[in-house]
Amino acid sequence: MDEAKCRGWDVFEDDGVCRVCGQTAVFAPIRPGHSLRETRCSSCKASRRSRDLARVLAHLAAGPECRTLPEALPAMADWRVFEAQAAGPLHDRLRCLPRYVCSEYVPELAAPGACTQAGLRCEDLERLSFADAAFDLVVTQDVFEHVADPWQAFDEIWRVLAPGGRHVFTVPMHEGHATTTRVRYSGGTRQDVLPPVHHGDPVRQGGSLVVTDFGDDLRRLLTARGQPTIVAVHVAFYKPSEMPGIIEGDVHALYEAAYKAGEKASFLRYNSVVFVTQKPGAAA
Repeated sequence: MDEAKCRGWDVFEDDGVCRVCGQTAVFAPIRPGHSLRETRCSSCKASRRSRDLARVLAHLAAGPECRTLPEALPAMADWRVFEAQAAGPLHDRLRCLPRYVCSEYVPELAAPGACTQAGLRCEDLERLSFADAAFDLVVTQDVFEHVADPWQAFDEIWRVLAPGGRHVFTVPMHEGHATTTRVRYSGGTRQDVLPPVHHGDPVRQGGSLVVTDFGDDLRRLLTARGQPTIVAVHVAFYKPSEMPGIIEGDVHALYEAAYKAGEKASFLRYNSVVFVTQKPGAAA
């Protein structure tokens, strides 16, 4: 995939059409001052990062003239798709695909690779239960920052991708900073390298602990590991100086104050960035 050809995707929505649901809509923050990366579609409630990811999927499936995911779904009918999420507006569109698989990480309810009593599949991204080359597309949204060993998880997704397959994903990116480990695990013991930070979690009421702050070196780090990665979308709402950076010291005190005031979502501001990792070889 040629990164230069993707630079035209770096645009603000200016036609009022949601890339996830295809409807004409209004896109507003959940509350005034909240991150513009999390603006919601008034029709399907998809966030800006989900809409940008859907735009990438539409282009990959049906070409650069395809504007929305619903238009692209017929071209994806034969794709073997795994999404590491089992709810949300993007899931609601992709689930119609005949070879679509989704999961959540809920080890308290089911063993990885098994299903809960409600039929929800549990998968551990560090130890996926799927066979090698099982999927043509893997989609993850804002999950790798919470994985104990994200590099093992990237390796697992690489393993289950078929030749020509793609991992299309988002993570909160700390621009102007190098990727930084916040938490280490050894023998099941947690060691906080930096003060704890939590993001919202639709599954767990207490939120999800941030293990890794990914910097704008992520594309280079993955490519150096033999997993060629591009930035397909980068919509710059904020300058690096307007984003939280690596949260420690005085910055962590500000984060704690925002958290206690119920304004964490206005403090954790990020630009909308979508990455694509493609496995070499001819697509199925």
